[in-house]
Amino acid sequence: MRLTRLFLLTTGLLLALVTALLLRSVWADWLQVAAAEQGLAAMQRTYLGMKVAEKASAERGPAIPVLNDTEPADPAKRARLLEFRRVTDAAFDEALAALVGSEDPASLAARGQLTEARQQLALGRAEVDRVAALPHAQRSAPGQRLTRRPIDLMFAAIDTVLAGVTAQSAAAEAIYPELTMPLVGARYAAELREYAGRLGSQFTAPLATGQPLGREEQRDIPMLMGRIEQLRQLISQQARARRADTPLQAAITEMEMQYFGTGLPFIRLVTERGLTGQGYGMDSAAFVAAYVPAMKSIVGLRDALFTSARDAAHARVAAARRDMAINTGLGLAVLGIELTVFLLIRHRVLLPLLRGTRAMNAIRQGRELPDRAMAPVTRHDEIGDMQRAVTALHEATQRRRALEAEREQLIAQLRHASDTDFLTGLTNRRAFAEQAAALLAQARRHGWPVALIVFDLDHFKRVNDSLGHPAGDAVLQGVAALARTLVRQGELLARQGGEEFAILAGNCRHEEALQLAERLRERLADTPLPLPGGGQTTVTASFGLASAETHGTAELDRLYRDADRALYRAKAEGRNRVCCAEAEDAHDLA
Repeated sequence: MRLTRLFLLTTGLLLALVTALLLRSVWADWLQVAAAEQGLAAMQRTYLGMKVAEKASAERGPAIPVLNDTEPADPAKRARLLEFRRVTDAAFDEALAALVGSEDPASLAARGQLTEARQQLALGRAEVDRVAALPHAQRSAPGQRLTRRPIDLMFAAIDTVLAGVTAQSAAAEAIYPELTMPLVGARYAAELREYAGRLGSQFTAPLATGQPLGREEQRDIPMLMGRIEQLRQLISQQARARRADTPLQAAITEMEMQYFGTGLPFIRLVTERGLTGQGYGMDSAAFVAAYVPAMKSIVGLRDALFTSARDAAHARVAAARRDMAINTGLGLAVLGIELTVFLLIRHRVLLPLLRGTRAMNAIRQGRELPDRAMAPVTRHDEIGDMQRAVTALHEATQRRRALEAEREQLIAQLRHASDTDFLTGLTNRRAFAEQAAALLAQARRHGWPVALIVFDLDHFKRVNDSLGHPAGDAVLQGVAALARTLVRQGELLARQGGEEFAILAGNCRHEEALQLAERLRERLADTPLPLPGGGQTTVTASFGLASAETHGTAELDRLYRDADRALYRAKAEGRNRVCCAEAEDAHDLA
């Protein structure tokens, strides 16, 4: 075959290859644009879910005065509640409408969770109406807690909504990983708003009856305050890590002033009155009017975080479209230049060009370039420029792969950190709940018995007060290390918060779980724990044990509630002992 014809043929093939590369690049850019747009849509659906949670949570505010209303009932309070219900229903309609046409698994799951949450909220509303219709004397009778059940039912609905928000947020982050940090921050703010609302709802029954705080409120209020403070710290840390812009920083400052500077101190004041029995000095309507406005700053922070994420997503979409246009233009220009060069230059260009094409193919396919292709470029003409461009492209590709590997490693580290308690290295409460769901599902499939052990260090505050917080941290770490040595593979061990720990064991009979709890109790009492700077101390713990067969009864909430009651009984009976939820007698080895 004549060399000219061979060159023309080779030129045609090479131009076809370059065209394919251009189309592939344009296709990749288009996919990037589509992914950014999908991430933006998923983010918007996440925000609508957050609004549903906010409106459903806000509905508890006017529900409390209706539940605690005197006779005759105030029509204005009922009208205000109906208006809040209308707003909540509108938020549900908007969120469900945004999911129409989305058939991805996350959207289908979110649609089901929103529908389920709406049904749960309907049950809560019906219970509100039923209790509100009772005579005021019956609702406010000492020892009655009729007004708490409707609020608890509304809590369940919001938990379901927030689960859907988490699923939608995870879908958006998977499509567009750059959204992870701002979306997590917005989710933290949504959770903070919910926990702030739940904190206020703890006073529903006490305000209705005029009685001091009950045992449930005395237990839940500190836990809710602790979670609120934890979310506050997480939001602050994330804002510092992201170097928050002026509007976001202003929203954080506003939240600190309004909620943490006014709302939370008000709650502490009412709590102190409820604990001392000195009287609240207000009815539920006055309580709602004083507390609820401070929570609006949390919603403002959530919206600021979401706006930051949305603006970043819009900028990313615009940048992706711009890059696609630039790459397309550059690719077309390259095609024209190559065609001109091939027509003008033959013998001197042919061989180097073929080598350059092979090198580009190797880069595209992820193969190492041959040593000849990586040799120093000595030519100073167009071919030399092309060879240098190939080398630079190879180096850029290598750097990109290294950056992608580093990003995957950072994501894995972040996932591990989000599931791990920073002090003890144990699974944290959130991850424990997720892993427990999987373990309980497995237990139900196999018909295994399960057991939940909850234990709390006795008089741990004395350790912090007498030895200092570093010593308290060392004690918690020592207890965690000791518990690890006794927990079998496949059992879940977690720090629930503060000095409370939990163990969930599958395929574990009640007697075996009791033996495990007793062994751990004895080891804790007999093992000196090292302290910073030398010295040792020992601690004891009180244990609550709940066991269940798995044919329909092994639910984490129920197990935790039963184990928690048993734990409180162990403390009430003198501490340093194991009490079982399924038996009236406590196993006391103190």
